[in-house]
Amino acid sequence: MTSISPDQVRAEIRKFWQIMCGKAPDRLEDLYSPSALVLTGKAKKPEEASEVLARRARQISAPGSDSSADLGAVEVQIPEPGVAIASYTYKFHQTRPSERGGVEKRHTMYGRATQIFQLDSRGSMRIVHEHLSAAMNPEMEKAGNS
Repeated sequence: MTSISPDQVRAEIRKFWQIMCGKAPDRLEDLYSPSALVLTGKAKKPEEASEVLARRARQISAPGSDSSADLGAVEVQIPEPGVAIASYTYKFHQTRPSERGGVEKRHTMYGRATQIFQLDSRGSMRIVHEHLSAAMNPEMEKAGNS
C-alpha cells in the first residue's frame, strides 16, 4: 500500500480549514470517508460525518458569515502505510447571522484537533475519524502546574 507523507496531511488540513472558513470552493464531503465518525466539542458521542457536514455546510454558506482560523504546529504520525494521525491546536473565529436575528459570534481560542486519514481504494486520502474540542489556554495550564 502507498504511504502518506506528513506534507500531504498538512496540505489536506490547510484545505479543510480553507473550506471551513468559506475561502475555498471545495466541498467538505470530499475530504471524508463515507464511514467517517466525527466528535465535536458539544457532542456527547461520535456522529456520522454526513450529519456533521450537513450542519457545517449550512454554517459555511450562510450569507453574511465570515470565518478565520489560525493553526498551531501540526504533528503527524504515520503508524502504518496508508494511515496518518494528525494532531494540532487551532483558533477559530466565526461571525454569522443568528437564527433569532442579529449576529452570532463564535470564538474557539484554544481548540484541539485530531484527524485520522486513510487512503481509500482509489488512493485518495480521506478523513476516517475527527475529534475537535475546546482546550484550556496552555499558559494557564502551565501556571496551574507550577
